[in-house]
Amino acid sequence: MCKSWFCVGMGWLPMSLAIMVAATFTISYCISVGLGHVPAEFPYISDTGTYIPESCIFGQLLNITAALAFATIYVRYKQVQEYNREASPAILRANKIALVIGGFACLGMSMVANFQEGRILFAHLFGAFMCFGCGVVYEFMHALIPCEMRVGYPPASTRRVRLLLAFIGLVALICTSVFAALANTKWHGDDQTKWKPEDGGFTEHIFSTAFEWVLAISFLSYFFTFVREFQKITMETTLRMYTEELEPINHPEI
Repeated sequence: MCKSWFCVGMGWLPMSLAIMVAATFTISYCISVGLGHVPAEFPYISDTGTYIPESCIFGQLLNITAALAFATIYVRYKQVQEYNREASPAILRANKIALVIGGFACLGMSMVANFQEGRILFAHLFGAFMCFGCGVVYEFMHALIPCEMRVGYPPASTRRVRLLLAFIGLVALICTSVFAALANTKWHGDDQTKWKPEDGGFTEHIFSTAFEWVLAISFLSYFFTFVREFQKITMETTLRMYTEELEPINHPEI
């Protein structure tokens, strides 16, 4: 059995996703802080992708991340399906529902990338709700589905880690939303991307942004737990071409 994190198989997929998530947030944060577009103390993740040029980089990298996330979610769906062909219909149905919910989370991530909060706020917030809300539901579903799987289930320690990360994500999502709502009721400044202590609701704002970063890190860590299981998966492609026999065409002589 392979014991390295870099073995042959599909393990590169969730690993690439985790690296891309970290790269997207880190690069956008460094550029936006370096150019003075956002403060260094816990800005919202979306704030780091609001202004040019970091908005272009943020959008491009996050679109790639959304594609990698959906690929990871689909491979996980196929993995559970193949390991449990004879499982109860409830498990297979839950696996399909998780695929749909994960797909909505990826769509929401793409919306966050393409609809900046400074331009189309409603679409951006709706995408963020889809991404984080559906993402947390997906985490819980795939933390609990393996407990019912007949074969191919991960170790108990991995299941506990996933359940813990899902719970952290849920708490962080609730705290982010609650503190954001409280901060907005007290805010009376000019620019929310540069929230100052004198603008009102500053403490609540810092709590909200900090919990959002915790939420993002919990997602990153959750998908990283798939690496070992994906190393046991190989992908094969088969191309089948079907042609009909046609009567030969007699071209007239010129």
